[in-house]
Amino acid sequence: MNHPYAEFLSRVERPARYVGGEFNSIAKPDVPIRFALAFPDIYEIGMSHLGFKILYNILNKEPDIAAERVFAPWPDLEAELRARKLPLISLDTFRSLADFDVVGFSLQYEMTYTNVLNMLDLCGIPLRSKNRTEEYPLIVAGGPCAMSPEPMSPFIDAFVIGDGEEIATELVRAWKGWRQEGVSRTEALAKLATWTGIYVPSCYETAIDSRNDLEVVTGPTSPEVRFPIQRRVVADINKFPFPDKSPVAFTEVVFDRLSVELARGCTEGCRFCQAGMIYRPVRERDPKQVIRTILNGLKNGGYSDASLTCLSTADYSAVSPLIRDLAHELKKQNASLGVSSLRAYGLPEDVMDKMAEVKATGLTFAPEAGTQRMRDVVAKNISEEEMVTAACRAFERGWRQVKTYFMIGLPTETDDDVVGIAETAKRVRHAGRKAAGGKPAEITVSVSSHVPKPHTPFQWAGMDSLEEIERKQRILAQLTRAYRLTFRKHNALISRIEGFLSRGDRRMGEVIERAFQKGCRFDGWDDHLKFDRWMEAISESGVDEQLYVRPLSLDSRLPWQHIDVGVTQEFLAQEYKRALAGRLSPPCGKPFGAKVHHTNLEEHEKDDRKLVCYHCGIACDLTQMRTERSQFLTGMKAFTPLPTVNAPVTRKVRIEPATASPGPRFRMRLTYTKLPPASYVSHLDLVRMIQRQVRRAEIDVAWTGGFHPRPDMEFGPALSLGVPSIGEIVDVVLREEYEPNDLIRRLNPVSDAGVQYLAAEPVAEGSKSLSASVVSADYVMSLPESVLEGVCARLGSDEPFVIERTKNGKTRSMNLRDDLMGFEPFPSMDLPDGLRETLSGHLIRIRLAIRPEGSIHMREVIEKLIGAGAAGAPYARIRLNLGESTPHDVGRSRPAANLMTIVSPLLNLENPL
Repeated sequence: MNHPYAEFLSRVERPARYVGGEFNSIAKPDVPIRFALAFPDIYEIGMSHLGFKILYNILNKEPDIAAERVFAPWPDLEAELRARKLPLISLDTFRSLADFDVVGFSLQYEMTYTNVLNMLDLCGIPLRSKNRTEEYPLIVAGGPCAMSPEPMSPFIDAFVIGDGEEIATELVRAWKGWRQEGVSRTEALAKLATWTGIYVPSCYETAIDSRNDLEVVTGPTSPEVRFPIQRRVVADINKFPFPDKSPVAFTEVVFDRLSVELARGCTEGCRFCQAGMIYRPVRERDPKQVIRTILNGLKNGGYSDASLTCLSTADYSAVSPLIRDLAHELKKQNASLGVSSLRAYGLPEDVMDKMAEVKATGLTFAPEAGTQRMRDVVAKNISEEEMVTAACRAFERGWRQVKTYFMIGLPTETDDDVVGIAETAKRVRHAGRKAAGGKPAEITVSVSSHVPKPHTPFQWAGMDSLEEIERKQRILAQLTRAYRLTFRKHNALISRIEGFLSRGDRRMGEVIERAFQKGCRFDGWDDHLKFDRWMEAISESGVDEQLYVRPLSLDSRLPWQHIDVGVTQEFLAQEYKRALAGRLSPPCGKPFGAKVHHTNLEEHEKDDRKLVCYHCGIACDLTQMRTERSQFLTGMKAFTPLPTVNAPVTRKVRIEPATASPGPRFRMRLTYTKLPPASYVSHLDLVRMIQRQVRRAEIDVAWTGGFHPRPDMEFGPALSLGVPSIGEIVDVVLREEYEPNDLIRRLNPVSDAGVQYLAAEPVAEGSKSLSASVVSADYVMSLPESVLEGVCARLGSDEPFVIERTKNGKTRSMNLRDDLMGFEPFPSMDLPDGLRETLSGHLIRIRLAIRPEGSIHMREVIEKLIGAGAAGAPYARIRLNLGESTPHDVGRSRPAANLMTIVSPLLNLENPL
């Protein structure tokens, strides 16, 4: 692999984050327009983001456009890059961000802002927009944080406001065309500022508002520039089907499954929720399209888990027939189904039964508040009775854990409301345990601190002080411990910084830059937050931190008010007043008093009640909404009435431990390579990778039993990270007999880069397991001529080679002379091309015994033979040797003095190779 970081990749944590070449990734080295999709967080988070996958798919479908991925480097890689003065590069063609036409940052979370600056700085791109000259790419940003863009406005050339599906290709083509025509950077930005959905900060003037002392945007610098800036909205998201083929991550990621967006927007109107406001109106995907996407996505990616996701899956109009049909298909594939963002009134019982049949991966509920008064304040349309009922249904069907999410620090909150969180979870646990027949019923209580978000009814509310939040956390910690609940809390210091940034004005840009210069990175991670340095940055910038966390007056202008998301300020103010009065607003887009959508067509058609509408400013077509729901239910054949939410339980479908696959079983032994980039994948990730390859190849593999069945496979000894191999082995148990060559033909086209299957052979029934059969491993290493003779002389002497390992306070000693079984020249012509680049010079084959109690590692051999500084010398595994003798017998059957017979041919040769 000719990777720019190859020299030091093996020294960083999880090098697979940076190597690229994943299955389904797209590399287009020779196209005229290049767009960098930059995600300012680590690979594991960015690869899970749905919007990132959508844009990667849309842009790369265009023959003249290449979209490439770039993620924030972890501090260890950043240190290596800065020490070598190397740029941060894309995963797909290894280009620096500076070499793209457009760099688009996805701003999902305020605490990634310093990572944006770090990524620009690593590529030599000036941090501030005003300092970028003609040769630099256009720096754009989108995502929810772009709805309050002022803190990042000094650094971003243009913000994309709203949905990006349509505008992404328009923008990159226009920018490339203008630059080729000789239009200056300043003129091109002015052109962009005339587009709907584009905010160019340099084209607007600001001033301090006298009513709240915040810096606000007062208007454009020229009449052609749009003011206010309207959000781009894709009216029909079905015109942009969710991708069923996306890069399959090398490592385990946050959502390590196939996730598909059900809908965009939300009807509930929770007053704290920014997404529920800025993504209006609700737009649903066709359920048939969703099923096709999931089934194709499972096949294309090799996943065994799928999940349905949106802001509220229970509010998707066709969720019941969708899960019914999807569960039927997933059961055939031994795949599981997860449903995120469920409301506590949840799903009908027959749907819960279907989920239990397909090994549903878990349930999460978000009551948000612990008392009914507080739930009315935040407009959370659920009752404690509904929460208890939903939990009981889950535990009756075999679930053993339910996660609940709450917030503290909400407007008008009292200590009784805080105590109510623990009390509610306690009652849910008690009812769930009873429903489970006395079996364990674990309730996780996750509590975050409320941060008032722009474009929500609570945008005018103040934040609790740090001391107050920590006091409330202590109350909950004590109560949950007493009630035997699992308690998780969000770091209050992180929430404090998030509050400054989310409601910040343009002056916060100075704070962000100073924090970056002070070494702040990954500020949303508990172990990386440098709170004191953020406070220093605020102090040095002359900014009053209280400006951004205090209550704001309703009649003042706000730093984000020039961004028109569609929801009016009048509606938001009305909802804020209703919240302070403790008045509930029922969800919009549903018949008045309805909790959930009808699950069948008959009930839907009979309900002639008007749909609730608050005239929030969004142009919803309620007639079209009702018609579309009818079409979805008709298409899903949802004609038979399903049990109502309050129907008594008539049957129980429990999640039981699965039995191993029935029928005949055939064990096949596969030999394969693990070359770059796959050599940078850990052993656990390799297991996951090969399991997915088998699924993609549609090979009928047998499954193990238990609560967590998995493909029945056994792997050879693990390799150290970064070590390539041409001789790995895995045993796969199959439910039907395959011709060996047929398996190879099926697997290689769907294998990940660096993995190639070389041979397959059946294993006789009754044979020993793979782990009991491997007795030794052959390695090839490259030895400089200057050290080769010395190594041979040391091996031929009586010098002891004792290797010590200490683990858990215990030290174990091993003698290399007992385990070294071979040391001889190796012809370079026997290496494949992929290894010849890495291994050069004098090649030596070394054979080491493999022991069940633990074997000597090749890096330990190198360190002993050459010296501590040579532990990074290149080597590769070329073969795993199988035999009937135990490793213990093989290793000790030869006296140490006989090592001379191994090395003497090398010592007697003028040129050992």
